[in-house]
Amino acid sequence: AGAYLGARAEAEVLRAELDLVRADAAEKPYTVQEGLLDELCKEGLSRETAFRVVRLLSTAPRALESTAEAKMFGLGGPLLGRPALDGVVMGIAFLVGAVVPLLPYMLITIPCYDLGGALVATALTLFGVGYFEGWLAHRNDRWRSGVRFLAIAMSAAAAGYLIGLAISPLGATAG
Repeated sequence: AGAYLGARAEAEVLRAELDLVRADAAEKPYTVQEGLLDELCKEGLSRETAFRVVRLLSTAPRALESTAEAKMFGLGGPLLGRPALDGVVMGIAFLVGAVVPLLPYMLITIPCYDLGGALVATALTLFGVGYFEGWLAHRNDRWRSGVRFLAIAMSAAAAGYLIGLAISPLGATAG
């Protein structure tokens, strides 16, 4: 739900920004052409070459508009995302993430080993996610990516645990 709402809010803000840019472009189309010309020059094209590109794009207004949005404002269709899909994917990820530490409690019948099993299963899963991220990014340091992911996630968990310990006396006095 949080991923869905966040992606949806981000998409709405980007759409509103795009609408403002498009309205401005409709009133003053030359500003879009000049802005795109400047951006292309900043990216290394000569002024003459950039002018030819802008003139060519100006023959197809939608191509000019989408290129200008991407180059001048960093905005565009792919950034708008798909809130429903983002929410489903995040929900599945949270479900899997929540089940991993619980599995040892369900599978290990010796009480003193279930916590250790949960920690090991969680650590291996976090490392695996980081390693997979490195694989997706085609990095050679996949092991480092796994260790980094594990370290960041465990640090966040430790911080949450310590914050819980720090505020738990406050809850005891409220009752």
